Amino acid sequence: MSNHLRSMDLNLLPVFDALMVERNLTRAAVKLHMSQPAVSAALKRLRSTYNDALFIRTAKGLRPTERALALHPSIHTALGAVRSSFLQLDFEHREAERDFSIVLPDVVETLMIPGLSAWLREYAPGIKLTILPDESEMTSRMVSNGEVDLIIDYLPLESPNYSSLIIAEEELVVIAGEHNEKVGKSISEADFQSIPQISLLRGNPVGSPMERLARPNKLQRNICLRVPHLSSFPHIVATTDLIAVVPARMMKSSHYRALPVRTIELPMDFPKVSLQLIWHKSQTNNPAHRWLRETILQLYPELGM
Repeated sequence: MSNHLRSMDLNLLPVFDALMVERNLTRAAVKLHMSQPAVSAALKRLRSTYNDALFIRTAKGLRPTERALALHPSIHTALGAVRSSFLQLDFEHREAERDFSIVLPDVVETLMIPGLSAWLREYAPGIKLTILPDESEMTSRMVSNGEVDLIIDYLPLESPNYSSLIIAEEELVVIAGEHNEKVGKSISEADFQSIPQISLLRGNPVGSPMERLARPNKLQRNICLRVPHLSSFPHIVATTDLIAVVPARMMKSSHYRALPVRTIELPMDFPKVSLQLIWHKSQTNNPAHRWLRETILQLYPELGM
């Protein structure tokens, strides 16, 4: 193994990583500041090194083989660690110019990003944010390849390549319109299961926080409407006879306090849901990345209220 490593050209690994991320030879060449023939030549040497095709050309671009998919997580993590070792030990946010990308559920974007953006404009004007939705296919690919800087979500990312911290633990509550005659000041479990409800339509196969908690308890719900955005729940509830389940913090926000919507305790015991900050392990010791994580953790209690 050691002799094989000494004979290998480690300069090929960034090419492999770029091809895995871009799934396109031309885009990989642009990202690497290389010519397309040079990337093609590097791919040929990679195939020889690993004795595998690694990428199959298709009408939609390059499709990685099973061997490439197995190799990429460890190679991407190692490259991230090497890149981080060249960074400064300190990150001066007041002077820095840096772009960060964050994947967020829409309701967290609504509550958190205006306040965070205002803070950055005042204290770190060179920092730019790109906010990505959490349901797009492109985002899923970027997350799996470690391209996205941070993910903030109520659902965990089941991957050994990621680390996470809990930003906040939030209670789930039922919301109903002020004039919804099906719901009083409280709600029974039987009524909760029978009254028409809104649920979240999302790409994540484990579903919304409520669905994830309800599934092990075999809780039945009368789902009559599925929508892609949690932030629309209060507006829909305010003008219909539907009910919904949302994080309690959401309804304390100024964005929703003026709506004719009541907040009611759940009729059954459920644990709090954890809003999590998730990042690729290759970024753990990156000073700029660490600064962003610590800033969000510090500011979150005051954002969106």
